[in-house]
Amino acid sequence: MYASSISEMKNRELKAKNGKDAFFNMLEDINESYEELEDLFLKLVRVMINVLDAKSPWTKGHSERVSRYAEAIALEMDIDQDDIKDIKLAGLLHDIGKIGTSDYLLDKPGALTKDEFIQIKKHPSQGAHILKDIKQLKDIIPYIEHHHEKIDGSGYPLNLSGDRIPLGAKILHVADSFDSMTSDRPYRPAPGLEFALNELRTYKGSQFDPEVVDAFLKILSRSQNNSSG
Repeated sequence: MYASSISEMKNRELKAKNGKDAFFNMLEDINESYEELEDLFLKLVRVMINVLDAKSPWTKGHSERVSRYAEAIALEMDIDQDDIKDIKLAGLLHDIGKIGTSDYLLDKPGALTKDEFIQIKKHPSQGAHILKDIKQLKDIIPYIEHHHEKIDGSGYPLNLSGDRIPLGAKILHVADSFDSMTSDRPYRPAPGLEFALNELRTYKGSQFDPEVVDAFLKILSRSQNNSSG
């Protein structure tokens, strides 16, 4: 009787161990599958960005740089890690709506007409529309749709102002504007770093969110000091 009880106990322990091992093996398989899906998803995002970059030599690399600037700002502002990942991804995709914009408008060497500018201003909403059915991107679509809104309500597409603009969109607006001011465009050469810094300071609180600008200026100041040192 005693020997039988010991045997039953050992069998239960063995079954428990096997069950535990099977459970952890299943978790490992799920984790590997998730990582593979995440890797595939990020590769598909890169494909979309490459398609956008191929439309115009003037936009090549812009999304990558905006994503890096936006991530750095979010880190400086001590934002939650999951939100930082979203903001970084939104930076990559913020101009995806320009896939539907005429190449002629993207490459036009002169100033845009009023009607042409109206067409260009559609790209944030077009981007939101393109991505709306991808459930993994639902949290970043507002960042993409509103990255041209201004604090004073004079931006587009909805003239949002102040706290009505998502923080991720405010960060993208600063990152996007800075890269545009420090990059050549078909209608003008890059105004340069000093011009960009002055614009950020001048329009802090009207066009740009003050906290976002302050965070970015700290990053740029450190970068300049490290370069000179």
